[in-house]
Amino acid sequence: MAYITQKRINDKTYYYAEHRVWKDGKSKRAWQKYLGTIEKIIEAVEGKNIEPDYAVLFELGGIAAYLHISEEIGVAKIIDRMLPKRKQSLTIGQYMLIAVINRGLEAVSKRSIWNWFQNTILLNYFVGVKKEQLSSQRFWDHMDKIPEEMIMDIWKSILESAFKQIDDDLLQVSYDETNYYTFISSFNNRCQIAKRGKNKQGRANLRQVNYALFCSNQTHIPLYFDVYNGNCHDSKEFNTIIPKFRETFKDKVTPNSPITLIFDKGNNSPDNIALIGQSGFHLIGSLKLNEHIELVELSNNDRRFIRLSHPRLEQIKAYRLTKQVYSKEMTLIVTFNENLYRDQIKTVNNDIEKCMQELSVLEQRLIDRADGLVTKGKKPTRASVDKNIRDILKRQYMQQLFDIEDKQKNNVPLFRYELNGEAYARLLDTYLGKKILFSDNHHWKTDDIILAYHSQFIVENIFKESKDRNTGYWWPLNHWTDQKIKVHGLYCTITLLLRALMNIKLQKESINLSINRLHHELDGIKQVINIHSKSKGKAKNKATIIRTLTKLDEIQQKLFDLFEMKKYVTS
Repeated sequence: MAYITQKRINDKTYYYAEHRVWKDGKSKRAWQKYLGTIEKIIEAVEGKNIEPDYAVLFELGGIAAYLHISEEIGVAKIIDRMLPKRKQSLTIGQYMLIAVINRGLEAVSKRSIWNWFQNTILLNYFVGVKKEQLSSQRFWDHMDKIPEEMIMDIWKSILESAFKQIDDDLLQVSYDETNYYTFISSFNNRCQIAKRGKNKQGRANLRQVNYALFCSNQTHIPLYFDVYNGNCHDSKEFNTIIPKFRETFKDKVTPNSPITLIFDKGNNSPDNIALIGQSGFHLIGSLKLNEHIELVELSNNDRRFIRLSHPRLEQIKAYRLTKQVYSKEMTLIVTFNENLYRDQIKTVNNDIEKCMQELSVLEQRLIDRADGLVTKGKKPTRASVDKNIRDILKRQYMQQLFDIEDKQKNNVPLFRYELNGEAYARLLDTYLGKKILFSDNHHWKTDDIILAYHSQFIVENIFKESKDRNTGYWWPLNHWTDQKIKVHGLYCTITLLLRALMNIKLQKESINLSINRLHHELDGIKQVINIHSKSKGKAKNKATIIRTLTKLDEIQQKLFDLFEMKKYVTS
């Protein structure tokens, strides 16, 4: 039985709980537990709180969510199986997993990984990891161990494992490209991927990296990606990546279950459209308005436009026909969207106002020159004035809306401008609010084709998130060799995959959260470790550690249970 004993140390009495047993005819102590002084025992009995000396907060929610999903599909195990190394420090798969989770939650440079890592539950998950093991050089060393030719094989293996967890028929797949500017020096010759090109964020002065992505419309799962030269035109990459995508998903391309590719007009070309057909895919895309003038110039009130009944298409009217496009008969759908129409009118009116202000300033400057009020500076010529006018009217539709009349006074070229009311009215009744969609899915309903094309926003939103300063996972890109940039693309895409799988879990539980809201809720789930001072007495006595969690609200409790976070809470 247990009983209480006491010890007198430095004229102070300390109490212990002790249990003794008979063994070999002798009484031996089975266990002993320190209880403290009589004052401490009384405080404990009366329920008085003993304040800790300090507390440590560890990030739990987001880390546990990403860990749970990555363990379900075996991210680290797959990489380690394909790229084994001798048992020393962290494995290649573990380094990649740390990078993946960091990209998802708080993307930082490899130099700053340890500062982030040490304040998360990963410190206990990867037992014994030290600061020097997570230095930027150790990361780069392990990234070097991933051969460039194996990157896509690793991705395919991880994706194949993910598909065992979900139900996706891959009937509709969206495709798009984007680019990310870098700060790689112009004189860095070790990097051939980063090139100057038309940057979608207006940073054409910097070298950029292009990124292409196929994404499932049903589950938003990333299917295939490519990191390629920043000066490569989208349509050229499209021609290259389609055969690779076809080879990866050849088992899915069957006459009974064909894949329909959805893409934007930047990828249109006769060769690309022909290639899609040869690959066994169907297609849905959009056409440039100025290539089909006879359709665009239909009045928005033309009786051939039929209002759609689908709840998501209430603001749209459509006119359906068949026409030869890129040497193939296609179903064309001319749509008029009232919401798009109103937005475009606002844009056109703003552009008109800006043009009139700039034209007025230019006109007055030339008049002052002709009247002799301005004599210094380079004398204007008709060519220079015409160029200034073209620059002012470079915004869409402006040249057709303004009538310009050439004049002259005292050998100084002048002009007179006027907004063409008829052209303005014609623009409002024809071009604005319209899109032209095309598809070889002739048996599809009009509503289904339009809805499928609108799903292109899935990839666009992914790119928008990737560049967001709060939820973005691509930046910072502090690598300067082609191989490391492509490895960077790999773990960023794995991060995207984990996010998609998280979203699938949430939808199954009817939890509707945006990525920003999800991260906000997960960020509120932390492990709290209270540290109490070492007890006075023998030097071997250790500090008392009490672990708990921050208070969870209803949503956080659901997330805690859904992602099985309890197993990541250290005891």
